[in-house]
Amino acid sequence: MMLEVDMAAADRAAKLLEGIPQGIEKATMFAINRAILAARTSAVKSIRETYVIKASDLKASMTMKKAGISHLRASLVTRGAPIDLQKFKVKISRDGVSAQVKRSGGGALPHSFFVTTGNMGIFHRTTSARTPLQREFGPSLPQMMGNEEVMSKVQARASAVLEERMLHEAEAVLGGYIT
Repeated sequence: MMLEVDMAAADRAAKLLEGIPQGIEKATMFAINRAILAARTSAVKSIRETYVIKASDLKASMTMKKAGISHLRASLVTRGAPIDLQKFKVKISRDGVSAQVKRSGGGALPHSFFVTTGNMGIFHRTTSARTPLQREFGPSLPQMMGNEEVMSKVQARASAVLEERMLHEAEAVLGGYIT
């Protein structure tokens, strides 16, 4: 995901910090780091609007690389395999197992059961024999993040924060709050 930024704020910040050594780099670095934090927050909130999963489970699968003065780039990487169904909303009763992955749906999982010993989880049999068992999974974080609606919200929030923070950080450098 690449961000498109209005250069007017960056130009104003550059004019303010003309005489300060590495002033624009520092202001840009802090603005980028705030934008990437806002992007992660926006991603988690957007995903949770659609899916029933804890924010901590999402954040654990996200890797954030912050910007430095000599490296004015930041990244938010989502990696991972399909998430265990237990991380979503699951009800276990005598009637069986029901799960809700998306807020708009959910229902009973026929022939599924909960295993409490050893490798705990929700399983179903693939054949009529006792084994093999197959674990039940939901979507992976990259699948959830790949949703167009989620990506547009994340991109809009990150670019808005970057533009907003650029001038603020320039004023902080100029005022001597950041050395």
